[in-house]
Amino acid sequence: MLHIKYQLPDFTEPDAADLARQHYGLHAATRQLPGERDRNFYLQTVTGAEFVLKIANATERHEILDLQNQAMQHLAERAPALRIPRVGVTKDGEAVAAITDRHGAAHFMRLLTYVPAKLFAQVKPHSPELLHSLGRVLGQIDEALFEFQHPAAQRDLKWDLKNAPWIHDYLQHIASPERRAVVERFLALFEKSATPRLPQLRTSVIYNDANDYNVLVNDNASPDKQVIGVIDFGDMVQTNTVCELAIAAAYAMMDKADPLTAAAQIAAGYHEAFALTEPELEALFPLICIRLCISVANSAYQRVVEPDNEYLTISEKPAWTLLEKLAAVSPALAHCIFRRACRLEPCLKSHEIVDWLKKHRDEIGPLVEPDLRICDKTIFDLSVGSPMLSNLDELAEAPAFTQMLFGRMKAAGVNVGIGKYNEARPIYTSEQFKIEGNDGPEWRTIHIGLDIFMKPDASVFAPLDGTIHSFRNNEAPLDYGPTIVLQHEIDDHLKFFTLYGHLRLDALDGLYEGMRVNRGMQIGKIGNYPINGGWPPHLHFQIITDMLGRSGEFPGVTSPAQREIWLSFSPDPNLIARIPGQFLRSEEIRDAEILATRSQHLGKNLSVSYQQPLHIVRGWKQYLYDADGRAYLDAVNNVPHVGHCHPSVVKAGQEQMAVLNTNTRYLHENLARYLERLCATLPEPLRVCFLTCSGSEANELALRLARAYEKQRDHRRQCRLSRQHHESHRNQLVQI
Repeated sequence: MLHIKYQLPDFTEPDAADLARQHYGLHAATRQLPGERDRNFYLQTVTGAEFVLKIANATERHEILDLQNQAMQHLAERAPALRIPRVGVTKDGEAVAAITDRHGAAHFMRLLTYVPAKLFAQVKPHSPELLHSLGRVLGQIDEALFEFQHPAAQRDLKWDLKNAPWIHDYLQHIASPERRAVVERFLALFEKSATPRLPQLRTSVIYNDANDYNVLVNDNASPDKQVIGVIDFGDMVQTNTVCELAIAAAYAMMDKADPLTAAAQIAAGYHEAFALTEPELEALFPLICIRLCISVANSAYQRVVEPDNEYLTISEKPAWTLLEKLAAVSPALAHCIFRRACRLEPCLKSHEIVDWLKKHRDEIGPLVEPDLRICDKTIFDLSVGSPMLSNLDELAEAPAFTQMLFGRMKAAGVNVGIGKYNEARPIYTSEQFKIEGNDGPEWRTIHIGLDIFMKPDASVFAPLDGTIHSFRNNEAPLDYGPTIVLQHEIDDHLKFFTLYGHLRLDALDGLYEGMRVNRGMQIGKIGNYPINGGWPPHLHFQIITDMLGRSGEFPGVTSPAQREIWLSFSPDPNLIARIPGQFLRSEEIRDAEILATRSQHLGKNLSVSYQQPLHIVRGWKQYLYDADGRAYLDAVNNVPHVGHCHPSVVKAGQEQMAVLNTNTRYLHENLARYLERLCATLPEPLRVCFLTCSGSEANELALRLARAYEKQRDHRRQCRLSRQHHESHRNQLVQI
């Protein structure tokens, strides 16, 4: 059933030239193209017209070729902007012509227009825009084909995802027990989560083969690469429409550091062109995984049949790597990521849980003593651009960080400090917060809990009735330390969870899963470093709408790119803490507002750099940090001197500005002393300084000096002069 070794049609390039001339009246140069089942030839006529002559394998049926032709013709009419091959006809008007080879074997022949483009496999990197365009093109194809019908599309095809259970009988050929278990797990997921939903999903004729070598990308010098169309309609079938997206995602996710993000970008483009339904979004992840399972099961069987075929091992390697990576992914998380890609609330349960907490505020007890609603407290600004975080190096040391935070609490005369929810912070810089994204490393910088800073041994209470869901000592450095997760049942059909991190170790004594916990019961005390993960003493409190199969822990910070997804899983903890809103109100201005204000009130001579402007809020050493905590190596702003925010420079500046900050119109001994020290480093004839404020100003002054010296404006001569002077007297101009 599975193994078919095709005998390619016996035709040469001269044969193809003769066939093109006899049947299509084309006088063309020919070049053979790759083909697994068909013999394909590239044709270029003397006028420059380009075609592909396809001679089908002897086993190919006429009705299948007619299905392909009719589909391409339908797309040409319904989606003319797509770069899809157009079908040519013979001099007798035939779209499919019958021919014989030199041995008398019968074959079918077709002529298609050639689409000049790059293959998706030849384009690197796969940018978010490129992946989005792939989804958009496939959505346009499926929308155009949705009403298309053809009797040959009703066929039994091993690559039709709804037929996936056939691989049960071939799992024995997967040699590794561990890998076989991965496929068995995804088969179980498919049969539990996807199969029952298939009757609810839309069906249509789909293209069904958006692999890297069938997808076309615009072939021009522009860096803006976009998918423009597809080729090879040989796997078309009538099936569940969303399988189109699942197949494309399965291929495009291979060799990606963050495959789910890549799949989400494709889904976003598809949804933009042809809106996905909720049942389709629920079935998408299992369908992606089962497509990969079909591929590896098929390869495993073929390798048994053809043990010397090394290509089979090479081709299945990225599929196995991806499957093993996806085995660690919660299907619920994947579903939420795909919902977010389609501009929907990621976690469906969040809205209902948030509404319940708002309606039952009076039934919620305190988290700590004193009650956060009424006690005196200070709100810490731990954001990336916070003035209180003046020395980022100190943040890596718990004693110094603790001294700074508790010193501020003491100065404010309070015993409680609050670290805010949904805050981008510069304190998560160790390797455990690093994740590999498709565009390079990223850091989880967005805090998605509430921090309550108090002295060690302060009591922590359950704010609602519940049970112990799980508990653990997360003892790795900069982890939670001792942690408890409570489960709360509401309205007989919904549950949510609360997490309490950085406790004392004895908080875990005597606990067991399912243990009843009543509102107001003390569940632990705040721990100290190092047992609490090495942080300043505090309670990390978090609401969780879905544990995603986790136990005793849950992410407390997320990357900026996945901010909305994880905020949906962890809504605002202040729904339970109930700190009056004016204390936690954010004054953050978003990028769009900043740009709008600049446009309205700032002169046009001051431009913004980069297509996506950077919102920079901090400099430290050789880095600039944006509002989300992403670090950029600064090779622009003259940082090689001493680095951004050097403590000695900051201190000297503060001391001077506290006394005087004016210009050089007045006499001041510091200016004279500075000039003497600086000029001492210059050769005797050039001990004169021009003080400038920027590199641009220094360059402008250099041009003015050259023009004044030469008494003319020949820029080429000035550049030569400038280079000569630079080589012999490198410190002639000094930028301050």
